[in-house]
Amino acid sequence: MARSHQEAPVVRFYQLSAMPLEMALLSLLGKSWQQGLRSCVWVRDVPQAQRLDEQLWSMPPPQQFLPHGLWSGAEAARQPILIAVEPTDVNGATLLVVLTAQGVEKPEQFDMVIDFVSGSDAEGLRASRQRYRHYRALGCRLEYWLQGAQGGWQKQEKSAKEDSK
Repeated sequence: MARSHQEAPVVRFYQLSAMPLEMALLSLLGKSWQQGLRSCVWVRDVPQAQRLDEQLWSMPPPQQFLPHGLWSGAEAARQPILIAVEPTDVNGATLLVVLTAQGVEKPEQFDMVIDFVSGSDAEGLRASRQRYRHYRALGCRLEYWLQGAQGGWQKQEKSAKEDSK
């Protein structure tokens, strides 16, 4: 396991409203890499993994290159950012970014799990609420972040209504 501490893992829900998922993902991966964190990006299937891999190789300036690789590569364990079809810490990841509709069965493998929520998709919101309940039942520390009009993120304070979800 790649955990760096024994506290319950943090699950951060990021609700998208001002930018597409791809831009938010690249921004958060860039910040985590700059902080020296190793990450795993859990995608739903091989075609999505290949698209993300290609996107990370062809980012135009002024965005920076993000060192990464696919779970199936010979150097998977050495990648700071690993794109995988299963949630894994093969590369020593302490951060898991979830791009599937499924909840992570063993979030305790990681210090933090990032889960994206589409603010405009009713079905996506229902699914994210189910994942929220799933993580709460597992004892994870939950955070909810909203995207501002300019694209920045603001942590939302916990409310009694959220506790009843």
